[in-house]
Amino acid sequence: MSNSDKPDAGTDYDALSDWAENEMTLPTKSATAKRGREAAAAGRALLDRVGGRPSLDPDAEPGSESPVRQVRLPKPLDARIDAIAEQQGRSRSAVLRDAVAEYADAHSANA
Repeated sequence: MSNSDKPDAGTDYDALSDWAENEMTLPTKSATAKRGREAAAAGRALLDRVGGRPSLDPDAEPGSESPVRQVRLPKPLDARIDAIAEQQGRSRSAVLRDAVAEYADAHSANA
């Protein structure tokens, strides 16, 4: 996806963040483009001003944050998740959220 093919900023935050982190290119001699720690600090400041990313929970109060979980994966499983995300045109986070939801549904006390 080129800079001109970036996702719609108003609808698909996962695709937009994936594009910005992996595919967006900055002009090499830009006077305004930020890189590295400076870019990270500017991004955090912007998110603080606007209340952060929207919550994944549609019923969440404005400004609330979605919980974050981290998991270490074996390389072959990680590669499979990347392949699924690529095949479906989705972010790795979206694929993992769906997988965890399916597992929780199958293994919850109410199942």
